[in-house]
Amino acid sequence: MADRKEATIHATEWDVLEALWKAERGTAREMAEALAKKRGWAVSTVKTLLDRMVAKGLVHARQVGNVWEYTPAVPRADARRSAWTEFVQKAFGGATAPALQFLATEAKVSKKELAELRALLDKKGPKGEGT
Repeated sequence: MADRKEATIHATEWDVLEALWKAERGTAREMAEALAKKRGWAVSTVKTLLDRMVAKGLVHARQVGNVWEYTPAVPRADARRSAWTEFVQKAFGGATAPALQFLATEAKVSKKELAELRALLDKKGPKGEGT
């Protein structure tokens, strides 16, 4: 996503991307089946959404025989990074520390998750130094 203007990924698009990341590739019919419980969309609805996602650069499409096959055009980590950046920009004026302070005080974090976060922060070192 870094090579192009980053597009906002909407909730419906996240659902499709999650299904594609899991399957690695699929047709509109396969994606409709994968999303049946959560969304219950018709195949035509999924096809329209996938085509729009191709136009946004979120998904690649190629014709295989008489059907179109779709693959994610964006890695999950890049999509998450983009969503986090957009969230921090909108909700905290781009300031990361207040966003993290908010999460630390407001989010429900398990003891295990908290220990993992502490280990990551310790590894990061003071003033963002480290790996």
